[in-house]
Amino acid sequence: MTQANTAVETSDTPHVAKAMKSGLIWNLVNTFASQGAGFVIFLILASRLEPHIFGLVALASILADMISIEGRYSGMDAIVQAKRYDSKYLNSSFLGFMSIAFSCMLILILIAPILANVYNDVTLMMFIPVFGVMLLPIPWLSVMDALIMRNLGFKELTQRNILGTLLGGAAGIAVAFSPWIIWALVVQRFVTLIVSLIFEYTHTKWAPNFRLSIPECIDFIKRFIPLWAVSTLNLATPRIATMVFGARYGAAEVGLLRAAFRIEESMRGPLISPLQGLWFPLMSKVRGQIEKEQEVYLTILRTAAFVALPAFAGIALVANDIVAIILPKTYADVGPLMEAVAIIGLLIPISWFNSLSMNSLEMNKEALIYTIVKVVTATIALLAFTNVSPPQALLIMAAPSIILGIGGNYIVMKRLKLSLVRHYLGLFPAIFAAFIMALCVWMVREFIVDWPALLRLITSAGLGAIIYIGWIAAFFPNWMKERINLLRGRGNAEI
Repeated sequence: MTQANTAVETSDTPHVAKAMKSGLIWNLVNTFASQGAGFVIFLILASRLEPHIFGLVALASILADMISIEGRYSGMDAIVQAKRYDSKYLNSSFLGFMSIAFSCMLILILIAPILANVYNDVTLMMFIPVFGVMLLPIPWLSVMDALIMRNLGFKELTQRNILGTLLGGAAGIAVAFSPWIIWALVVQRFVTLIVSLIFEYTHTKWAPNFRLSIPECIDFIKRFIPLWAVSTLNLATPRIATMVFGARYGAAEVGLLRAAFRIEESMRGPLISPLQGLWFPLMSKVRGQIEKEQEVYLTILRTAAFVALPAFAGIALVANDIVAIILPKTYADVGPLMEAVAIIGLLIPISWFNSLSMNSLEMNKEALIYTIVKVVTATIALLAFTNVSPPQALLIMAAPSIILGIGGNYIVMKRLKLSLVRHYLGLFPAIFAAFIMALCVWMVREFIVDWPALLRLITSAGLGAIIYIGWIAAFFPNWMKERINLLRGRGNAEI
């Protein structure tokens, strides 16, 4: 690179905090709009569909989602990580990914009768092959995702997600009010997929030409496989729970579990997804510059603790009120499941970002080993306890994550040359304030147990927010000021 080009690049690159602010703003818009609309759509569909149908679709899509969700974004991350956007590499990446997607489609079609027999429902023989065919556009989307994220195109991804959610949801609702009601959730996914494909093509104008370079294809696959494995394993725990719940408790219980996860996702999304989407784009910009890597890591983790801990502590307290207000009586048992999911969410600052941060720091091997151990221990814990309720089973699965999370933190801290103790002290203000908030709200709720659910929920939420913000402002003002300044885009390090 010439000296002139270097100077231009340096002058045009933003600060870490400013780049984070831009990403957060668009990710927040994305999450609030798409998640908000998606949640309303979910509530409408829940009013029309029994938990059993939600459970069947969840069971049918488990394996396909490993390609359509984790595979898609791992493909994008592999290209971003390689920093290769030339035609040869993009086409080779597309063809390498397509060979994997096509193989998975064939596997799903072949095993559909087996899974239908395992879960004793022939409807799965219709759903599973459809989800298999829907894998074929994923490699194309993955390459276009990478082209958009090349320049941190959070705005375009936000527009895509909102449009896909609205049009897909409208199609699903229309089918839910038709004689083909059982296909509502499948149609919703299909329309969302097609909308995303059309939208991204209009913005990137990229299409594969099927010219393959074997070395480039191998390079992509070498990057893709560990990223995909870690991403898939990260979501393996809830999927394993879904499969075990289906065999142990039936499809209806899976539907209740899916509803609990859906509500939790709608509340977690605005808090965590905007931060989660920053790891790879920002780390790819600062990789190899230790002080800037440290700033990105610490900023994301402390901000995650600041927003997530009070939210999940609060959800654990008011879960039954939320369910009573927004869902039909057939979903009443979602409340205890939500409580368990919210308690698990309190581990987000410790365990949620470990494998993601390892991958973004190109510690792919460590991330894979860490995630495998995490999934194996959670699965063993679940299978070892058979005579437990579904909420208890979720908590048992999550228990090993506490120790493993601390171990993962140590590995990342060592790579970043940071002190583990000082890192935890940086999270302490949020942890302590969330504890005080939860204790006070719990005590107050003991006196308002006979109030209507809506009034009890509003009172609990308002009181919790006042206590949490007031406590941090009173006892940790500098820490709060730092969080606010960073969210406003003020920082020292440049990308």
